[in-house]
Amino acid sequence: MSTTAADYAWLPDHQLHVAATLAHVDQTVDRVIRMVHDYTGQEPLSLRTVVDGDQVQAVVTAIAPLPEAIPRLVADALTQLRAALEHTVYAEVQHLLRRSLTAEEARSIEMPAKTSPADFEAWLNHRRRRGLPPLQSSAPLAQRIRALQPFQRRDPHEHPLKILVEYTNMAKHRRPAVAAARLGAVHPDAPNPDLAVSQPLERRPQPGSGQPIHVNDIIATAPHGAYIPFSIWTTVSLQRPHTGIWNIAAKELEYLEDWVRTTAIPIIVTGGREVTPLPPQLDISTGYDDLRSELPGAGAASAAERGGQRIQAAVARDGLTEVLVPLMGSDMSETISEWAATLTDDAVLERVARLARVRHSHGDALKATGQLAAEVREYLGRHDEPDRG
Repeated sequence: MSTTAADYAWLPDHQLHVAATLAHVDQTVDRVIRMVHDYTGQEPLSLRTVVDGDQVQAVVTAIAPLPEAIPRLVADALTQLRAALEHTVYAEVQHLLRRSLTAEEARSIEMPAKTSPADFEAWLNHRRRRGLPPLQSSAPLAQRIRALQPFQRRDPHEHPLKILVEYTNMAKHRRPAVAAARLGAVHPDAPNPDLAVSQPLERRPQPGSGQPIHVNDIIATAPHGAYIPFSIWTTVSLQRPHTGIWNIAAKELEYLEDWVRTTAIPIIVTGGREVTPLPPQLDISTGYDDLRSELPGAGAASAAERGGQRIQAAVARDGLTEVLVPLMGSDMSETISEWAATLTDDAVLERVARLARVRHSHGDALKATGQLAAEVREYLGRHDEPDRG
C-alpha cells in the first residue's frame, strides 16, 4: 500500500527526529542479520563420530567463534531504540512547556520502566518532575507513558520496555549483549526412524527454550554401521539479562524494533497506535531539506522482513534450477543458476509464485515453465556471443 505525506501528519515537526533514529536502528539490525546469516551459512559446527556400544553418536568438537561485531551491533541497535523513546519524551515535554528545559529539568526527563503502579507514581512525584505540568499524574503525556509501563502486562518482565531497558542497562554498565550459537534443528535428509536427534525439525524450540551449543554435545545418534545423512540448522541467540532465557537474535531484535516503531512512539505522540507506522527503510546517509517529504518514498519492510526475504529468495533460486534442468537438460544447469543469480530477490520470488499459482489453479505448468526457459535462453544469447575486439 502506497503512502502520502498526509499519512504521517500524526508526527509533528518537533518529533521528526525519531524517524531518522528508527532508520538508523533498522540499518544496524540489518547489519546484524546479514552477519548472522553469513555465520550460520558457513556451517559453524565441527562434528566427529563416536562409537558407543551398538550406537554411533555425532558429537560437537568445535564451534566457529561468533564475530565480536554481532553482540556489539546488537547493543548499538537496542541502545538507539531506547534513545528513540527517551528523545521522544524529552521533545514532547519541551514542546508542551513551550520553552527550553533548565539543566536540572533536563536531567529528570527519561522513559521509565516500572514494574508496579506505585513505583511509577513515585517516579512522577520525584522533586525534579512533579513541578513539570506535562508529567503531572493526570496530564495526557503522563497517561501515555503510564500505558506503556511494564506493570500493564501480567508478567512485567516479559514487557518489551522492560526487556529493552535490561539489555541497554547491561550494555551501558557491564558488557554488550550475550550472544551464542544454538541448535535450531536437526533432521535426516530422508525420513528415517533410526536417527535420534537432539532437536528434531518437527519439534523446533520455542522462543526462550534451549541452551547454547557446547563442545562435546551429542546432536544425533544412530545404529552402528548405519549411514543416515542429516542436516543441521544453527541459530544465533541472545540471552535476556534479567530472566536468562535465550531468544533467536533476529526475532528478538524484530520484536523490540517493531514495538518501539509501531506502538511506543505513536502512543507517546498521539495516545494511540492507530496511525500509519513510520517506515524503517529511510535513507539517512543523505541530507534533506525536508525530511518529512522523504517518508512516503521510504521502504516499509523492516530489516527482519528483508532478511527473511533474502533467505526465501536463495531457496527460490535453487528451486528454479531444479524445475528448469529437467526441461532444458543437465548441461544447462550452470547457465540456469547464473541466470537465477542475476534476478533480484523480488524478481525470483515473483517467478516462483507464478509457477505455484499455475500449479494450484491447474493451469498450463509446461507453458509457464517454458516462459522461464525462454528467459534463460535469452540470457544465454546475451552472454554467449563471441568476444569482439
